[in-house]
Amino acid sequence: MVRVRLAPSPTGTLHIGTARTAVFNWLYARRHGGEFVLRIEDTDKERSKSEYTSNILDGLKWLGIDWDAEPVIQSERVEQHRQAIQQLLDAGLAYRCYASEEELNAMREAQMANKKAPRYDNRHRNLSPEQEADYQAEGRQATVRFRIDDSRNIQWNDLVRGAMSWSGADLGGDMVIARRAPADQIGDPLYNLVVVVDDAAMAITHVIRGEDHIANTAKQLLLYEALGLPLPEFAHTPLILNQEGRKLSKRDGVTSVSDFRGMGYTASALANYMTLLGWS
Repeated sequence: MVRVRLAPSPTGTLHIGTARTAVFNWLYARRHGGEFVLRIEDTDKERSKSEYTSNILDGLKWLGIDWDAEPVIQSERVEQHRQAIQQLLDAGLAYRCYASEEELNAMREAQMANKKAPRYDNRHRNLSPEQEADYQAEGRQATVRFRIDDSRNIQWNDLVRGAMSWSGADLGGDMVIARRAPADQIGDPLYNLVVVVDDAAMAITHVIRGEDHIANTAKQLLLYEALGLPLPEFAHTPLILNQEGRKLSKRDGVTSVSDFRGMGYTASALANYMTLLGWS
């Protein structure tokens, strides 16, 4: 059975781009007799607010979008996320990186001075136990990084864009999957890891989202594989752009569904406009 999701972050009101993604997911689920579910991605503790969650849910209801299960609250699943990270550590597919922010900034500045794209140089990928002990004795905290093979070619069939291919060398080096924490702990899990764990737990069959997530998809496919989780289908839709061809933002004017509603637009008119936007 088809099962799709919308996963908004409650760090602001319901954006028209998020609402458009919701319409696409909802229509796909209803067309195939499947389910449309919600996940509130509230792991940004400083910016997430309950009033934004309420605004998002109210905006979806106003647009006529219903969902088929109680929304999943991502922050309530942090232990499952940490268990997945521990699984990767135990399998040798992830490791602790003790590089300080100052060292990483110096690394990036040197790369930029040499006209190279900034990327992590995997400097702590193969630390010996003695080297790790030395860093810990200094009191250094560690992030957790997932190993990415630069020679790997990641491929998938995108339901919108067709055959896709991404080189592991273009993913920026080994990926941070947990924030800094004492070496005997796992810090706050990060986006690409938690999305994979949660989508698998929610039995999501199709991930329909904006094309700004294409690079994330390449990273997430590697995580699905490493964790032994079933792969969903992926579809990346074009973004809503401004007149300069950039992603639509508040600087371009009204972008909130609640603002459009306040201006007198009807729900059916806005939903229809979002659905047909970009069609030729």
